[in-house]
Amino acid sequence: MTTVPAEAPPAPQVLPSSVLRLHALTRTTQGDRVVVGRADTGRFVAIPAVGLRALDLLDEGRSVAEVEREVTPDDAPEPVDVLAFARSLVALGFVAEVDDARSDGASAEAGPARGFVVAPRARARWLFSRAGAVLAALCGVAVVAMLVAVPSVRPHALDVFFLDSPARSLAVVTVVTYVLAGLHELAHVMAAAALGVPARLRITRRLYFLTFETNLTGLWALPPRRRVGPLLAGMAFDVVVLAAALALRAAGIGPDRLLAAVALVELSAIVVQFFVFLRSDVYAVMTALLGCTHLQRTTRLLLRRAVRRLTPDERATLAATPPRDLAVARWYRFVHVAGMVLATWFFVVLFVPSTWHLLTWMRDSLVSAGPTSGAFWEALVLGVLLLSPRVLTAVVAVRDLVARRGAADTRPSRPPVGRSA
Repeated sequence: MTTVPAEAPPAPQVLPSSVLRLHALTRTTQGDRVVVGRADTGRFVAIPAVGLRALDLLDEGRSVAEVEREVTPDDAPEPVDVLAFARSLVALGFVAEVDDARSDGASAEAGPARGFVVAPRARARWLFSRAGAVLAALCGVAVVAMLVAVPSVRPHALDVFFLDSPARSLAVVTVVTYVLAGLHELAHVMAAAALGVPARLRITRRLYFLTFETNLTGLWALPPRRRVGPLLAGMAFDVVVLAAALALRAAGIGPDRLLAAVALVELSAIVVQFFVFLRSDVYAVMTALLGCTHLQRTTRLLLRRAVRRLTPDERATLAATPPRDLAVARWYRFVHVAGMVLATWFFVVLFVPSTWHLLTWMRDSLVSAGPTSGAFWEALVLGVLLLSPRVLTAVVAVRDLVARRGAADTRPSRPPVGRSA
């Protein structure tokens, strides 16, 4: 039996005489803007000082028309459009009631929140306190010391081939990468939980790299420096695992070849986090400490303006961009372009040929071995594992393309932190 969902009640109409009752909203200074939002729904928006003043007056129970008169300077050529501002608050789900009429959540214009919400109880808080930070820092120092002083434990590109065949080795490394990437994201989740912030998990991509992502939008409710811990928690986990693998190898304990592969995977994961053009964990920390809210969007607009005329909407968006974002984007755009050139080179020289080689190997293995042989099924399982990151990336790309159609970027850049698989 098919059940037809009931239609949602229409949003209450906001008039100049309307009085709004707002939900509990957080207010956090970010550069020259204030990020306002609801930690319970993960919706945040960056507004200028006049917007914050209007919000505070609306929260006091003043009517829209009264607030408009209050915030409009005497010498202003036209009044501040508080009516449009109030209607946008309703669309974002920031308003509980309009003239005693209930407002039911955010509209579709505010953009869908994707992923699975995870809000576990805070456990092992010390791991995500200063003691945990000190432990991770000591592990980082130990990693550098071992790489310098013990040449035999330095990762090598061929360390991934630690089994009797390259295909089996790469398949196991793929599984190990999935597991470590999942634990990396769990570290983000637990660090956020220690601060009372829920996380949203999803599978996404950065360019053509499959990425497990923890969306920590709720961190916008915290001052920038308090966001750093959860944003770096994943890298701290990677450093601890890398230090343990190198220490075990140096001491001659455990399966050395497997530990070497794990060390290579973790070292690669840490290095990739410094590719800020991929919106990595380091990028999230950088934007938080620099006071940016729309750095990626601003960078794209500046680059587009350099090669073509912007559309009227793009010009208006760039004109309304916070000065702090513009100042950082002026130098960050060169980093972004250099990173994209590097990613393009990697895609053409390594990614496409390796993918074609995997497809060719899988085809030849399946054709040469009949379906009744064990070699056939081994090749099938190994091929599926080896190609799974690429297939999932393609699926995610199609999903994002469909979701992006008609969507507008109206909120501050989320602090999504993730690790490529």
